[in-house]
Amino acid sequence: MRDEDLSDGDRAMLDELADGIARRRLTSAAMFFLESMKPMGYVGSQMMIFLRPMISVVWSNPARWDQLQRILEKRGSIELLLRRLEARA
Repeated sequence: MRDEDLSDGDRAMLDELADGIARRRLTSAAMFFLESMKPMGYVGSQMMIFLRPMISVVWSNPARWDQLQRILEKRGSIELLLRRLEARA
């Protein structure tokens, strides 16, 4: 997947996620986790669908959860997030 395959909103979501991880100084841990889970990206997105009812009770904006789920559903999206994290490391 290339960056151009994502919509502007999806790219902004990945940027916000990478910024939040970098701000909390969790870049190394997140990169390690994402590298190990890269083959399971699609399965993770399907798990997000399963957890959606519980998240909608806790999370104030479940639409962002849905957007992240749609992004992770696409093959190569974890690699795009990893590139953003590397740029912020």
